[in-house]
Amino acid sequence: MWQTDALQFLFAVVLDVLLGDPQGWPHLTRFAGGLTSFWEPLCAHMFGRTVLGGLFLWCFVCGTMLGLYFLVRNGLSLVHSSLIWIWDAIVIYQTLAARDLDRHARNIALPLLLGDIEEARKSVSYIVGRDTHDLDSSGISRATVEAVAESATDGFVAPLFWAAIGGAPAALLYRCVNTLDSMVGHRNEQYERMGKFSAIADDALNFIPARLCAFASLLPRFFHHAASVVTDAGKHVSPNAGWSEAAAAWALNVRLGGTNFYDGIPFEGPVFNPTAPDPYPSDISRVLRWFWSIVLFCVLLGASALYLRDRHPKAPPHPAETLPSAPSSGFTPPILQRPFIQQQASPPAKIHGQIKRPTHYGTEPAP
Repeated sequence: MWQTDALQFLFAVVLDVLLGDPQGWPHLTRFAGGLTSFWEPLCAHMFGRTVLGGLFLWCFVCGTMLGLYFLVRNGLSLVHSSLIWIWDAIVIYQTLAARDLDRHARNIALPLLLGDIEEARKSVSYIVGRDTHDLDSSGISRATVEAVAESATDGFVAPLFWAAIGGAPAALLYRCVNTLDSMVGHRNEQYERMGKFSAIADDALNFIPARLCAFASLLPRFFHHAASVVTDAGKHVSPNAGWSEAAAAWALNVRLGGTNFYDGIPFEGPVFNPTAPDPYPSDISRVLRWFWSIVLFCVLLGASALYLRDRHPKAPPHPAETLPSAPSSGFTPPILQRPFIQQQASPPAKIHGQIKRPTHYGTEPAP
């Protein structure tokens, strides 16, 4: 019932590639963020900043988003069924972020190549959470490449995967969970316990897409460096974040990861492909080509799977298999040997001035 079809799947991707996130347009991710900001202090007041409070926050945000989705969907069904198809396609489109990710990365690369470090630092601060005011050209390039690599999973592969599995509601649920994780799934004093459920839910929904993203990166290279990607991915504290970063590091032959500063505090992260050189500004365009190759692979894979599913639907059971057999009672109904038909009585015939009436009336056996 909540499945998408290949055409709707492709239509949503085309909308994302052509439109992205236009300025001033309503967007589901911003709405989910607004709901999180609304429910978070209420849940913290009612249940405290506990795991239980985080569970209720997760349920309230996801429940509100899905409830509004179904409310609009049911309202559109009263107008015309085709509007449901369009609504679901728009919902899937707004869970994707390929065009926006590309635009943000290019907004960093252009001033960086022109030598405008301050503008590049400002632009990179929009897509990373680390401190950016002291980053040099190499640090900005590394932050951008890492952001594109990590966002390849949660910005495109994961919502597209869940859209193929469960249609628009599954893609919308993923986007809500991912938004909650980005807002409250932090390991600090404020959200260590309250954001735990959101972080676990995000890890669960990203488990397969993260590995699918790495698989899509390794496939064109005939799984060269596959063992190194698996080894480096295991170094990351997150069960999923390391897969796409390690795949990008080995595919581009650049060194990713290492020390980052958050609010002035250094954090030592894992290093991917440690013997490779640090990224340069020119590597931003290379990682974007890497990202779009993964987009193309996943779109073709998902659309083909949906097309084959709809082309060969499961055959309904044979009627003879569903009808119950007649109970054996020892009684055999009579079989009509000679069929009888209803015939009109013959009218009287006048022969030589005399009326000759028919010899029979009503029904007669068929010859």
